[in-house]
Amino acid sequence: MLTRSVDKLFEPFKLGKLTLSNRIVMAPMTRKFSPNGIPGPEVAEYYKKRAENGVGLIITEGTVINHLTSSNDYNIPKFYGYAALKGWEKVVNEVHKVGGKIIPQIWHVGLDRNTTTSPNPHIPPASPSGIDFSGKKVGEPLSLDEIDEIIDGFVEAAVNAKRLGFDGIELHGAHGYLIDQFFWERTNQRNDKYGGSLVKRT
Repeated sequence: MLTRSVDKLFEPFKLGKLTLSNRIVMAPMTRKFSPNGIPGPEVAEYYKKRAENGVGLIITEGTVINHLTSSNDYNIPKFYGYAALKGWEKVVNEVHKVGGKIIPQIWHVGLDRNTTTSPNPHIPPASPSGIDFSGKKVGEPLSLDEIDEIIDGFVEAAVNAKRLGFDGIELHGAHGYLIDQFFWERTNQRNDKYGGSLVKRT
């Protein structure tokens, strides 16, 4: 017999304009099944199957923004460019067709980028201060103009998500990726308006 706490999982949930059929959420999981960053029909089928089997909300795998150093793998899906966005349009349509809800996880990997195996290998990783978590210098600090470009990339992705019919967005701001790097004392040693790191890393 189900307990009352488990029963709650199967109750509808409403937040603003978003209404879910239940409280079961599929977490984002990196898959690397989008050759050259383009999600194909098999990606749409993958998410459709999750929706038609009762997941209340799907959060996609990490999708990278329109920036030269946003990705750390050629097979991680992009969230920009005509071909990739057409692929995501197919995904969202297939999920909605079976009554599901879906949001993209929007991502910039920052320092987590091996330049020998990532797109644009000639460009060093983007980071707040050009310093990795071990304190090693790996590049130059992002300029204010470069930060503006990255912000624009996130905005572009959010606008595209809305245009394609997604039910919201998630910004990936954890696990040592670019947004997270601005919160750590060791990787953010800036003294401009983007400085003031919040957390000491031990």
